[in-house]
Amino acid sequence: MNATLNAIEIFARQLQDRSPTSQATESLFMLLINFVSFAGNLLLGIAVIRNPNLRSTVPNMYIITLAVSDFLMSLLGIPFSVASLIVGKWPLSNFFCQLQGFWILLMCAVSLETLAVTAVNRYVRVTRSRALYQKLFSLKKTKITIAILWILALFAPLPYIVSGHEFFFHAGKVFCAHDLESLNQGYGAYLVLVYVAIPLMIIVICYTKVFIAVRKHNLQRRQRRRQMDLRSDSGLSVEEVNITNILLVVVIGFLGCWTPVLVIDIIDFINADWKLKRQVYVSYTCFGFSSSSLNPIIYGIMNRSIRAEYFRIFKTLKNFVFRQKK
Repeated sequence: MNATLNAIEIFARQLQDRSPTSQATESLFMLLINFVSFAGNLLLGIAVIRNPNLRSTVPNMYIITLAVSDFLMSLLGIPFSVASLIVGKWPLSNFFCQLQGFWILLMCAVSLETLAVTAVNRYVRVTRSRALYQKLFSLKKTKITIAILWILALFAPLPYIVSGHEFFFHAGKVFCAHDLESLNQGYGAYLVLVYVAIPLMIIVICYTKVFIAVRKHNLQRRQRRRQMDLRSDSGLSVEEVNITNILLVVVIGFLGCWTPVLVIDIIDFINADWKLKRQVYVSYTCFGFSSSSLNPIIYGIMNRSIRAEYFRIFKTLKNFVFRQKK
């Protein structure tokens, strides 16, 4: 325990004693992540509100859920870390520290659960019959499932709080995190198993099968354009394959951001202390928060309907600014 306190004290001194260049670089980079996450997910939300067709399909419901969780992270998660990097310490009261710690765990749990359900959705659509897919994934059932996911996600931070623990400002990670004592008492194993290992296992298994099926589909399509033998009644279209590819890229982006986070957490768990350099933990936080900014970019590049709506919004903004200047 003393070693842990010493590590936190060292990180706190290092955070305060940074050079002006280091302070400016870290602050601006985190601010950029926050801005892209906020603006990108706000843009995606406006696109969905403006175009009802974008919220009329099941895959887009999952996209909207991810956008909401990422947008909320940009509002109540990342800004506190930006402020901490700017001033060199936790700038607010303990209440806001508890809020940030709770919020980060909640939003991360929502994102991983949503990606897992999305993987199941793609697995059923690509490898099973259209009839089964329509039975399991109607819009009404999807909305109910998403509501349940948010409720289940609450049980990521709640046990920590109910057991009497408090989040504390980790000066290395520059956000309010749970303490090592709670992790060693089994809470860490609970989080990793329920909210990381199981969703990741579902994602990997489902998308592996989906990748194999889509690859087979593409090969058959090149050989015989009109013949699709994935399933006699699957009706797998080019659009469905494109949607699957988009969601696969979303998953790859998410895993690319969170794999370094998971590796560092495992190292800390094995060491039972925070023995890595402060810069490693700052990078850890940047990787985690960056996942909130990727999805609007991916959708804008790969989804034609969303990209078109982005352009309409930009055109509207441009016309508004032009009229104001007149």
